[in-house]
Amino acid sequence: MLVAVNFHYIRETFDGSYPSIFGVTPKQFLDQLDIMGRSASFLGISEIVDIIERRKSLPNRAIIITFDDGLKEQYKLAWPILKKKGIPAIFFVNTKPVAEDFITIAHKIHIIRAYTHPEKIISILKELLEERDITFGLPNKETARTVYKYDDLKNAQLKYFLNFNLDRKIQEEVINQCFTGLGFNETEISSKLYVDKEMVKELSGAGVLGTHGHAHLPLGLLDYKSMKNDIETSVEKLKEWTGKRIRALSYPFGFKEACGDHAAKCAKNNGIKFAFTMERAVNRNIDNPMFLARFNNNDVPGGNKYLNEDKFWNNA
Repeated sequence: MLVAVNFHYIRETFDGSYPSIFGVTPKQFLDQLDIMGRSASFLGISEIVDIIERRKSLPNRAIIITFDDGLKEQYKLAWPILKKKGIPAIFFVNTKPVAEDFITIAHKIHIIRAYTHPEKIISILKELLEERDITFGLPNKETARTVYKYDDLKNAQLKYFLNFNLDRKIQEEVINQCFTGLGFNETEISSKLYVDKEMVKELSGAGVLGTHGHAHLPLGLLDYKSMKNDIETSVEKLKEWTGKRIRALSYPFGFKEACGDHAAKCAKNNGIKFAFTMERAVNRNIDNPMFLARFNNNDVPGGNKYLNEDKFWNNA
């Protein structure tokens, strides 16, 4: 069986004014790798492809470590640990932030929420939406919890509203206006937040690079033309920068509707061999490689919510 484990932020400290960016410290990351490695073997891209193409068998207990979003802190803090321990992984990179002075809407939301009081955010949003004759309203808690399991309820509802309840064009307009109005500098923050082309090239040379799409959009919810353009742009840019074809994809957001059969088919047509969702489940086989399940790191042994490794594997 294969357990995919996903990480995002890795920092020495998480010091935003308002708790909304969560992750692990290097020490916590190292400790969790040691715990997971006691009872399973780590796989990388090449091993997964070999299993898909029947050149190898899936081990009884296998783990693959993944990182989404192409953050510079992942390269600087997690990658050296993985190299030192000889553990393979996949770093899924969004290409638009690497190519341009650009911050994804998802990260703008994270940044706004980390340094702005929630009530102020809601007040600004209401005003911006009223200008467009749109009513602000938080989703019910069950809906929010399907995607944001580890945020407190109000923040989960706010994130869900911002990410999924607004038309994409309206969402971009409102978040960009809010981001700029609060005094954040996109060029300055983008250069500090994301990996650069040289880092991408190194990760590719080590065989640990995947795509997270071009602009971090929910591919399954886009019209076909926009979805196809996002996937193809990302794949082509990574090939241009590294000289290699990408074989692995992580669907941005990762819930069922954000993936979709048409996105999987398009990715496959562009050389992608396997792709990860954010369905929290064990992959008992890899017979459906374009929709592999993946856990948040907190869900597995060593994470904040799951500490007993024997119980985890016995229930898998």
